[in-house]
This record gives sequence, C-alpha cells and structure tokens, in this order.
Amino acid sequence: MNFLRSVTSADLVIYDSSKNSSEAFKNKPFRSEHFSMVFVIKGNLNLKVNLLGYDLKANSVIIIPPSTIRQISWDNDSSTFISLLFTPDFLKTSGILGKYFNVANFLREGLSSYRTIDENDQQLLIDLIQIIAELQARNDNLDLHSEMVKNIFKSILLKVKTYYDEMETDQDYSNTLIYRFIKLLSEFYLSSREVSFYSEKLSINEKYLSQLLKKKTGRTARQFITEMVVLEAKVLLDNKSLPVKYISDHLNFENQFHFSRFFKQYSGVSPNNYRKL
Repeated sequence: MNFLRSVTSADLVIYDSSKNSSEAFKNKPFRSEHFSMVFVIKGNLNLKVNLLGYDLKANSVIIIPPSTIRQISWDNDSSTFISLLFTPDFLKTSGILGKYFNVANFLREGLSSYRTIDENDQQLLIDLIQIIAELQARNDNLDLHSEMVKNIFKSILLKVKTYYDEMETDQDYSNTLIYRFIKLLSEFYLSSREVSFYSEKLSINEKYLSQLLKKKTGRTARQFITEMVVLEAKVLLDNKSLPVKYISDHLNFENQFHFSRFFKQYSGVSPNNYRKL
C-alpha cells in the first residue's frame, strides 16, 4: 500500500508499520487532511507535529488533528505502531458526533495530545482495528460491511474517549500560552512572520513571549517561525511536480533567489539538492 496516496483517496485508512512500506514518508515531513489516531504497540516512536515533538512509548495513543505537518521516525526492528486515519467527513457520517462524542474532547487548542492506555484495552482496540481491515478487504455485501466498519469505528472512539475524558486541563498559564502560540503559528505563518504579530494576538509582550518559549522549549519565537517555514518548504519540495518558483511564491518570498538562500541557510542544502536526498 502506498501510504501517502492512500491517505488522500480514502475516508478511513489503516497503516500498520509491521506490514506496510514506510519509505515514502519515514523521517520526512508530510501533511495530511486526516485525523490520525496512532497506537504504539512496542518500542518507541518519535513524532513531530508541526513544531512540537513527542517521544512515545508502548501503550501510548496520540491523536493528531488534520492539516498538521507530521514527521515520524522509529526503528523498524524494535518498534511497531498502527495508525487509524480518518477524515472529518467520515467522523461526521459515522454518526458518533453529538450524543457520544465531541471532537473538542480529543483536541486541546487544536493540538495533538497523547495518553497511556491499559495494555488489555490496547489489545482490544488493535483487535477492532484488525476487524476493520478485514472488512475493508472484502468485496461482498459492501453496504453491510461499510455499516459494520462505521459501528466498529465508533466503538474504538468511545473506548479511547474514556482516557481523554480523564485528561485534566493544564492550569499552567505559560504552557497554555505556548499551545496558543503554536496554534496561531500554524494558521498564520505564510502571511505573518513577525514575532510582534503573535505577541499582539496573545496580548503579551514580544520579549516575554520569546523568553518564555526559550525557557520552556529551548527555542525563541523567531526560531519557531523560521522552522515552520522550512518545514512547509520541505513538504512542498517533496512534491517534485511543483516548480521551485511556485514554492517560493506560495511561501511569500520576494523571489526564488531569496527563497533558495533562506532554505540553504536553515536546512544546509539548496532546494534542488534537497530534492536529490
């Protein structure tokens, strides 16, 4: 299964790192319009969502919102994970929204969050995912099997939801500011790259914002903004059908030369050489 093609052509996709090829996306930033519910079966999984990093261990589950840039790395020999990817439309048509489920329970400030789940519960969830995979592989009774998939999908969400319902709201004001800054950055980095824009949106002093980020994450606001632009550039450059000039214009650089110089300064290679890696 070609993972990157599949996630753009199906409402519900299962990726199993022990069965599916990972060459197309492993250690490379990519964007998806799907929610991703990732279960770490064994070993460790290093995950970056936009600019926030997560080091996940066995029995962890993380839910990643749509439109974020993800970068995943793991050791094929010692680590295994399964991802359940689903579109917002599939979430709506599954019939779970409203009475049983609110997307807000799974997402805080539009960012990813993870939980450690009971080993027995994880096995139950993996078994349910495997049943979905078997039903998707069937070519008979399509309407019936489609309805069964939706009901099993709802069961998975309801089970995982119990862990997110237990999650306490972060009372640390500084952490809340960081979450809000990252969320704003993911929305406005193409049009606004001045720290003052984000500090004004957050109603705090520009210097305080950078000092807070530096203390909590080791990176200043300026570094976060730069990294976000570089990350987006890498995602676009991985699509070799896009001319470098188009990417430069899309990222709002004055011209292709300025973009190439910027990219080489912060990634160590030129855009054309990056495409050869």
